[in-house]
Amino acid sequence: MHFLSNPASFQEQEQAYLALRTREGRVLSDAAVRQLPFKSPTPGLAKEWTWRRRTFQRFRRYLVRRYGTSPLRLLDLGCGNGWMAHRLSHKTHCDIWAVDVNLPELEQGDRLFARQGLQFVFADVLSDALPARHFDVIVLAASAQYFPNLEVLLTALKRLLKLSGEIHFLDTPFYSDASAQQAAQQRTALYYKNMGAPEMTAFYHHHLWPEAGQKMYPIWSAFLQKIGYLAPFPWVCLCDTSKVS
Repeated sequence: MHFLSNPASFQEQEQAYLALRTREGRVLSDAAVRQLPFKSPTPGLAKEWTWRRRTFQRFRRYLVRRYGTSPLRLLDLGCGNGWMAHRLSHKTHCDIWAVDVNLPELEQGDRLFARQGLQFVFADVLSDALPARHFDVIVLAASAQYFPNLEVLLTALKRLLKLSGEIHFLDTPFYSDASAQQAAQQRTALYYKNMGAPEMTAFYHHHLWPEAGQKMYPIWSAFLQKIGYLAPFPWVCLCDTSKVS
């Protein structure tokens, strides 16, 4: 594993996050991580992992159609235990950097999955730790909400992209307007209070999707979201949406 930033700077956030995730049953064994996203680690998370599996499969199909067998460099930002980077590394022609500031999960991913074409990196993306103009694709799956300022994040990400690069936000609760955003903030604060983790409100943020890019889903996907087949989150990107289906 590679260290491009100092883990000590993120210990408070890491401890709060892991304490909450342990209570939620989301800190997983090696055996459980190896089976993601095709088997839920607990019955209570089965619906969530069905959604995440379908999102992952759609994103992987997009990469295959968009790039074919062309080699590309992909940054999985907020990779957690690395399950998605691992799955992508076997089905696409990618040189993948799996990046996070959660050291225990990053170490788990590195132990389970690191190999040629897939490296795990501890790095603060908001610093200049990662190489500029290096990546063809940056994907954030269920991680954008841990960055306080979306504009600052996008500026940092664009520095890392090649000129024709793409940024994708997956499985992330973006909001269409300020009213929905405020209501979500209140729900989140109450949830963390009830879970005995009110300190997490300082590390979880609610962003508006129009600030991030365009919705990728075609029109018929709204129906699949309504009936619960797809996750109730927009696939948001800064890229050419004409390649998506």
